[in-house]
Amino acid sequence: MRVMPRRSDLAFVVAAAGVALFTATTTGCKHSKHARVMTYTPPPVPAGFGEQMGSGWRIADPTTWKDLKTPAAAWAAEDPQAVDDFHANVNVVTEPFTGDSYEYARANETALRKGAMVEVVREDVVDGDPTLVIEARWTPVPPSTVAYRTLQSFLSSRGTGYVVSCAVSSSAFERYRSTCESIVHSFAVER
Repeated sequence: MRVMPRRSDLAFVVAAAGVALFTATTTGCKHSKHARVMTYTPPPVPAGFGEQMGSGWRIADPTTWKDLKTPAAAWAAEDPQAVDDFHANVNVVTEPFTGDSYEYARANETALRKGAMVEVVREDVVDGDPTLVIEARWTPVPPSTVAYRTLQSFLSSRGTGYVVSCAVSSSAFERYRSTCESIVHSFAVER
């Protein structure tokens, strides 16, 4: 996000994830067509990453990234080094949701299209659940002048929907792609 002390940009990124969450609060079907992949093996935690845990979830992020306290997210962290006056960051947000992960991801995709330019939507498996990984481009909101991109994925378990978002300035996204992919694919929830 922006160089300290401006925390308003992080709040906007978390709020953008929240927009997707808020508009996705529909009840999913009781009999999912998207069954868990029982042969799923979680990826190993990459070198230089450490696990973080919250209520019902865990994730791995670079050990050099700093935890942030924000009331808008269950958890957030950022790279202390800014690129284009923007700190790459990750956050986890939650909300009630009773459907499966794929349904939750589709609902979030619809919401994201209302506020961002969705560039890539791909089916993937995260924590054994069929879901989507979505890349989106966001225009800056004043006072920020930095456009950014997000890589997001969505899980649902035990009546809770989870969104993990990795945000990076648009110009640095490809440099951070493997970091964001590792973060998103490390995400897991309680079953």
